[in-house]
Amino acid sequence: MKCPRTNTNLKSIKVGGVEIDISEACGGVFFDNFELKKFDEDHELRGSVLVEHLNQFTPPVIGHDQRLKCPKCIDTTMYRRFYSPQKKIEIDECRTCGGVWLDFGELDAIRKLFPTEEKREELSTEFYESIINGRKFQELQSEEQEDLEKMKRITRSIWRIIGL
Repeated sequence: MKCPRTNTNLKSIKVGGVEIDISEACGGVFFDNFELKKFDEDHELRGSVLVEHLNQFTPPVIGHDQRLKCPKCIDTTMYRRFYSPQKKIEIDECRTCGGVWLDFGELDAIRKLFPTEEKREELSTEFYESIINGRKFQELQSEEQEDLEKMKRITRSIWRIIGL
């Protein structure tokens, strides 16, 4: 497989019994579907070992506007998405195989942002609650209620006109 950033060969390594593919040219890493979950929490030793290993490489200056090709599927363009609702870290994910490409430093950032799955769920819940309790959401709900009341009045008027 080729690195989607540098087009150099990816190196397969085993970390904690899990085989992953890394780029020694840029310090990026490719995880097959669901493999990232084995490395993303701060307390996971294999994640710490991988971050330390990747930190020895020099990250290139990259433009995140460039869409990457999946190293596994070759012709599939990966899409860039936020790893969490907080919109702090973007990752590249393949729609075909579910693989994830992380650029230099992104795994370390994910591990620091979400040290445990419980913390990730807690932060997600806080984010969604902030939206639901936010002023804009309340305004939208109010507008929706006003529209519903208007529709009811119109419907009653129509019923009176047609004699129902």
